[in-house]
Amino acid sequence: MRKWVVLALIAVPLLILLTLPAALIIPRFDPPPAMSSYGGTIWSGNARWLQAGQVPMRLTWRWSGGLTWRWEAMDATSQLQGEWRPGDKTDLSNITGRLDLDRVDLAHWLVATRPAGYLDLAIDSAILQTGEVPRVVGQVTWEQARLEGSIQESLGRIQIELEHENGQQLARLRSLDPAPIQVRGEIVTDADSYSTDIWLRASNDRPDLGAQIGALGERQSDGQVRLRVRGALGW
Repeated sequence: MRKWVVLALIAVPLLILLTLPAALIIPRFDPPPAMSSYGGTIWSGNARWLQAGQVPMRLTWRWSGGLTWRWEAMDATSQLQGEWRPGDKTDLSNITGRLDLDRVDLAHWLVATRPAGYLDLAIDSAILQTGEVPRVVGQVTWEQARLEGSIQESLGRIQIELEHENGQQLARLRSLDPAPIQVRGEIVTDADSYSTDIWLRASNDRPDLGAQIGALGERQSDGQVRLRVRGALGW
């Protein structure tokens, strides 16, 4: 009889632990405001990721052993997956998948001309914490890159290398393929601001295009156009 009592004392807390509802536990860990509508358990559950002006993404997760959870986020045009480890910072790794560029807010950089396409992610690690510079390492390829709006032209494929150096988050861009507009430059983010320094060059056989992209930034003597933007961050 005593044996069964001991087993019951072990089984009951274990059963409670295994069935802890996500809606009860996750809000206690100060999740991002964009997360809502929790379902399932902390071991295998789901939620919705809300973004202004966008269709909510469905977020699912499943414990994969130790201190690691596998997660996936998707909607009709984007699908991302990776791993998450709990702690005082958001610790993500092995992030892969496709992110539609409509979900990246670039309106304050190019007003009359809108970048389009999608991002193919291969990010090794991303450590995020409110009020601190992100620490993201990996690579992103901007596929089907193009401009739409006042300028409608292909940019080919663009590689974005992500590194964290000297307390700053860096994103270095360069064109991978021949295209009517070639792109190179970098985006630098620190604790409270960001700066972009992007260079555009139109094909030599497209003088009309050179004139169009000249309206986007500072025209240089060699025909390149430089786009420089600085701003404050809201985190």
